[in-house]
Amino acid sequence: MAVTLLSEQPLTCHACDAEIEGEPAGLGMLLFVRGDEVVREELPLCGRCALAISMTALDRIFFEEEEG
Repeated sequence: MAVTLLSEQPLTCHACDAEIEGEPAGLGMLLFVRGDEVVREELPLCGRCALAISMTALDRIFFEEEEG
């Protein structure tokens, strides 16, 4: 019986499931509150998704500043 370790599985983007070669371009962060505990997960992102998510966040920040 073969055992597959997590480190042997290919790294995939959390947003689009594309396989990531080498290091991820960015990390997405999810926060969960479970009772009194806050759980933080950092998930890998490919270059396209990391760029799209960061540009969307910047756009929203600038848009909110203009609105008031």
